Amino acid sequence: MLIDPQKLIYAGRGSTALWAILKAHNSSSSNGKILVPANICEIVIPIIKNAGMKPVYYDVDPIQGNADINHIQDAFTGDEKILLAVHNFGTPLPIKQIAVWAKNQNVFLIEDVCNALGANYENKPLGTLGDAAIFSFGYAKIIEKKTGGALLIKNNKLKKVVNNTLTTLPIYNSQHHHFDQKFQIKLKEIRKDARKFSPKFYVPLYEEYVNHLFYQINQELITEIQQDMETLQENIDRRKQIATGYREKITNPLIQHRTPVDGEIFWRYSILAANTEMRNTLIRKLRTNNLLASTWYPPVNHLFEKKGNESDFKGAYFFSQRVINLFVDKRVNKEAIDKTIDIINNFK
Repeated sequence: MLIDPQKLIYAGRGSTALWAILKAHNSSSSNGKILVPANICEIVIPIIKNAGMKPVYYDVDPIQGNADINHIQDAFTGDEKILLAVHNFGTPLPIKQIAVWAKNQNVFLIEDVCNALGANYENKPLGTLGDAAIFSFGYAKIIEKKTGGALLIKNNKLKKVVNNTLTTLPIYNSQHHHFDQKFQIKLKEIRKDARKFSPKFYVPLYEEYVNHLFYQINQELITEIQQDMETLQENIDRRKQIATGYREKITNPLIQHRTPVDGEIFWRYSILAANTEMRNTLIRKLRTNNLLASTWYPPVNHLFEKKGNESDFKGAYFFSQRVINLFVDKRVNKEAIDKTIDIINNFK
């Protein structure tokens, strides 16, 4: 079962959708704390702060890279009124259990389905088990466009407030595109120097950038997204076929595969190297051979918080130092897949 695209409220980006929900929810609450995983897309933290809220981080499993109910409970102090439950890498969280806990604690549950569009939990589409959900159609997402996001909200009153907020925003235009390109150049320069991985450099860069992310998309792009949703199952099936090949053919004993989860889809196929040095060497070899691989998602707490501490999030840091994400989308062909497998299996 897949999400009905006609029931989505469309926004400029997944982050725009999150911002609109948080602004609407926070306007009626004096408490501005939200639970988020330590390893999350960097833009989420500036979005949260721009909405007038404070992130409270929870750890994740060191092998799966995702959280379970225990990670969330360990971080919960009783003050947080919103939980962002991120189904990262296309893998469903134990969302039914999390939803029961959230309801009992009077915590508003937002499912982040940005990397898991089409995945399900007990035959129910991810995004339909919480109080709200966000989706993304940007770079390297399951459905990939130049920009685009969407959301679902169950509460009709809150839905109306969010919709009213979004309709006041400008339509995505060339100025947004130009500023995004400038930002990416600046961010790339910072990432070249590990000494700049700190709030001193990240906070001012993102504080400027975030103000240019609040926009809508036009009807033409919405129609394109809805059309791609009609062939989503074909997209998912192709990704699964490539991922299955990686799982069956990558046999290097120094590589660990993540545990399969019912209902998952594949944003990318993630494996873990035995140590950080091996991971970094493999990434260089793959990229030297023009093969696509990434190391997302790293912990972000130390980039935006002065008291960011690795020891507080051992699972997230362990995962981030070993993960290799192999592409499973239309960018890769059989030759690239076979070459990727060969390089990984022959590494000693």
